Amino acid sequence: MSRSHVVLTRNAGSADLTVDAARVGKDLLVTLVGGKAHVGAVALGGFHRRSYASVLAVPNHRDDIIAKEAALRISKELRQSCVVVVGIHVHDASEGQVAEIVDASFSLVNELIEALK
Repeated sequence: MSRSHVVLTRNAGSADLTVDAARVGKDLLVTLVGGKAHVGAVALGGFHRRSYASVLAVPNHRDDIIAKEAALRISKELRQSCVVVVGIHVHDASEGQVAEIVDASFSLVNELIEALK
């Protein structure tokens, strides 16, 4: 990995998103937050012949969907372990806003992966 710390931002309409990745030894610690930032879910991703991820989530949060997919993508593309912490909250977000946030989150994760290659 060529860079040891990367911070990227993106606007998702109703929320400004920030992804922050830092090296922890040979592994990565990634946070992805937006709107009212918090810890909604944590995923541990790794790679051993294929990528895998385990996730813990706060009840009644949907951050686990983004956390798990991000951990899978990062571990697969970079062939390393990572912890991904996600906390994105927009009060009374519509389904359209949620979809926009999810799409922007995955786009940011892909951009992060490219920055870390």
